[in-house]
Amino acid sequence: MKRHITYLRGIAAPLLLVALSLTGCSSYELNPPPVAMIKADAGNVVDAREIVALVPNAFAAATLKQGAVARGFLFREEKALNGLGLQMLRFEFPQPLNGPGAIAVLEEIEPSATAGINHAYAPAAHDSRLDYANGMMHWPDHACHALGPIGMIDTGVDASIPELSGAKVVAMAFHRGAPAPTRHGTEVASVLADPRRLSGVTLYSASVIGTSARGQQESGVDSLLDALDWMAGNGVKLVNISLAGPYNKLLDRGIDTAEAHGMTIVAAVGNDGAGANPRFPAALENVVGVTAVDAARSIYPMAVRGYPDIAAPGVDVMLTTGGKARFVTGTSIATPFVTARIASDPALYRQTAHSLRTALAATAVDLGTPGRDPVFGAGLLMADPACRAE
Repeated sequence: MKRHITYLRGIAAPLLLVALSLTGCSSYELNPPPVAMIKADAGNVVDAREIVALVPNAFAAATLKQGAVARGFLFREEKALNGLGLQMLRFEFPQPLNGPGAIAVLEEIEPSATAGINHAYAPAAHDSRLDYANGMMHWPDHACHALGPIGMIDTGVDASIPELSGAKVVAMAFHRGAPAPTRHGTEVASVLADPRRLSGVTLYSASVIGTSARGQQESGVDSLLDALDWMAGNGVKLVNISLAGPYNKLLDRGIDTAEAHGMTIVAAVGNDGAGANPRFPAALENVVGVTAVDAARSIYPMAVRGYPDIAAPGVDVMLTTGGKARFVTGTSIATPFVTARIASDPALYRQTAHSLRTALAATAVDLGTPGRDPVFGAGLLMADPACRAE
């Protein structure tokens, strides 16, 4: 059922493949980056003493829970991710175990388990002209019609603003702690559902950014998995993620399972700079990674390099939210342009990430080094001039 995945587009690295039985799917494949990259993000977690595990069914969950408690783990929560066909458990691991040690213990107790620390994922945008964006991509003068519901995993969204009056927003909160301000999610949603660009939008908005145990506004991987499960259960086939963080094999398995259920994920490559390690989930092979360019088609200097699939406007994009105009920059803002393009094109909607790369590249304007490159990917996103209006 799952196509073969090679690690990180354009980056050579050792490939570790793990195949286990899944309910409704014969296998899954994990695609971790080199060990040094994983270690570099070891401290980027929402709770330093928490371990999360995914198992394929309730029987495996019961076995893991019983065995873990017997080994001194403190059980925190079990949740059925019915949309993904998985069970998720959270534990506090005992001293003197560290994260890798706790992972090894849980995966020894239940061989079908994927265990991992609860990495943190943060919005991939910051403050810094939508005026240039549509013209730059040759977007038609009319709004293109969305072919189905669109998911968005981010902060919450202020659906009361006039700029989202034409969209139906279905919201659910999965964050832990106090919710983060809704500004980032509202900005991303206003690009995605801009009535000049896309009509007939039903937006499933999953709020995952809250105040973590370490006092930061971020999302744990468990919240991301909750959000994916909710969307899968509601038949959402296209999801925008303008968040970026470390490699996490739980997220890898969750996205692999979501893709097997027919879900396509578009994600921001991140704003950690040209020399930064890959950011996830955009760096996964079964995710469409989006980078940002400015009005002169120059790369956003802080965009992470090495694995983008496509570029879109994302530098000094002018947004009007709640009647207030402001400029916003980041790969977060570029990502919903790509999602909107996919959502309105019958030739792209509900395609796999692999198929989308080929199709988007066929119409993209090549930038940088001729051909696909690690800075711009296939080049600048171009709109479909013949897209269907509502």
